[in-house]
Amino acid sequence: MAVSLTVKPVAYDTYSVSGKTLPDIAKSIKSKGPKDPNDNKKVTFLTTTELECLTAKGKYVADGKAKIDNKTGWFEVTTKVSTLKLILHTTVRCPKRSVSGLSPRALIEWYRFYACCLAHEGEHLIKAKKECEKIAKELDKLKGTGLAETEAEALKLAQEDLMRVINIHIFDDRNRLNEVHRKFDHSSHHGEKKGALLDTSVG
Repeated sequence: MAVSLTVKPVAYDTYSVSGKTLPDIAKSIKSKGPKDPNDNKKVTFLTTTELECLTAKGKYVADGKAKIDNKTGWFEVTTKVSTLKLILHTTVRCPKRSVSGLSPRALIEWYRFYACCLAHEGEHLIKAKKECEKIAKELDKLKGTGLAETEAEALKLAQEDLMRVINIHIFDDRNRLNEVHRKFDHSSHHGEKKGALLDTSVG
């Protein structure tokens, strides 16, 4: 496929939490944790993704031979993607794993909760990658057209048209990844169904 996807390593943006008990830790998270833009609620972990499309650095070639337009006698050229790079950037806002002052049992619960949250955020990335792969296939099918007196000028116009079409597609899909995250968090209750819920009763 002419369109390639690169998944960059996850960038972790951490914040400190403190407390001698798990209820204290939960309170600290509520104070310092990120806010989910989809439901406006504070969460412990938050994954955000951005798909970068290097349209200007892509290569676009003629798709078949040039045609002669019947009305004008000008050259009509259709272009397709030869090479185009997409880059998926992922940031996870999360608390630092290291906390001090908890009892051994509370610390075990904290580590368990933290691991479940990390697993949940990992699923966010997997789903985002799959969606980006779909977008790549869609971009791969796009075409551009150009009409001009010379074949070279028609090709140039068709290449510019294809770049415009690609940019419009990316712009129209700008909220697509966020929608993937919203649906996943809604169905999983932010990972709580798989253990991403801190049991503050553990002392």
